[in-house]
Amino acid sequence: MELERERIVARLAQYVNLPSGSYDLPGLAAFTAQVESDMCALGFAVTRHSAPGVGDTLECVYGDGEDTLLLLGHMDTVFPRAESQPFCDLGGDEVTGSGVMDMKGGLLIMQTALADVLPDLPKTARVVCVLNADEEIGSGTSSALITEWAKKSFACLVFEPMRESGALVRQRKGVISFRVRCTGIRGHAGSAYLRSASAIQQLCAVVGELYALRDDARQISVNVGVISGGTAENVVCDETSALAEVRFFNPAYGEEILGKLHAICEKPGVPGTATELTVNASHPPFMATEKSLRLLALAQEVAREQGIELPAEDTGGAGDVSFASLAGVAALDGFGLRGFGAHTTKERGVLSSFAQNAKLSAALMRALIDNPDAVR
Repeated sequence: MELERERIVARLAQYVNLPSGSYDLPGLAAFTAQVESDMCALGFAVTRHSAPGVGDTLECVYGDGEDTLLLLGHMDTVFPRAESQPFCDLGGDEVTGSGVMDMKGGLLIMQTALADVLPDLPKTARVVCVLNADEEIGSGTSSALITEWAKKSFACLVFEPMRESGALVRQRKGVISFRVRCTGIRGHAGSAYLRSASAIQQLCAVVGELYALRDDARQISVNVGVISGGTAENVVCDETSALAEVRFFNPAYGEEILGKLHAICEKPGVPGTATELTVNASHPPFMATEKSLRLLALAQEVAREQGIELPAEDTGGAGDVSFASLAGVAALDGFGLRGFGAHTTKERGVLSSFAQNAKLSAALMRALIDNPDAVR
């Protein structure tokens, strides 16, 4: 598989320069149309799945054999249109632009590997790609389709970014994303403060208790990412809210954390205030199973045949691989573009990892299709 630098750069530029933030529905529509066209050009039968308020999910099917290999990727980025950075070739081995590594580079690596594999696909096999547009906001509308196909598959490869060190992703933290809304009694901060009740004061108390849930020994992290509310410094605030999350590796911690969140928000607080908790779409943890470890061992064997030592690491980032793994399929993540600065406006990709990971992915797909029982 020979890939010219100029062609790789041109394709990355095409994808990155189509902004596709999770809430940018016009941008997502344009980018999804491009991806759909590219998947159809590879020979996939593509079905669109729509849901209110989010971009479409593409269900792409090639072949009709019983041995199904599932591939996952997402089309949305974390960047609203105003923050999205255009593609730029920095020369040497680096490129930059919003989504270049997370994960437009991964989508193109997937397509490049498929172009190499599909012409020789045996009649016993089928390849299915689920490409969603709500991964960065919890995959609330697409997780059911991922789970449905995972239950029919023998293996699942995910094209999220490769780790900065050049490692695959062995495990991912789960995330509970939630919103806390506090209400109070509005009034003049000088003349009516005795008759008022500050929603901000109540939210501050709640936020303090949320951060107390952090437990480094158990690798439980907490982050309050957005706080909004209030009108002026001389007005007692009657409504405010916070968007926050808790992340953890051990699935057993999920119910415990949810229970503590509800307890924090249900306990009496500042007199005259009320607190409401809303749990948003979230990803469960991706834990290494016996099947996924066999898949990792096979990937490392394939890499060694190409002269590459391929480590694997755990990461705090959540992802759709968790839905596939919970369905019982052998799953492995991190076949996308290696890079740095994900979720920042300084996001960069390592260009040489494109050809390396496309070649690795194609060889691994062939090994899996030739012997599905190796990871069942």
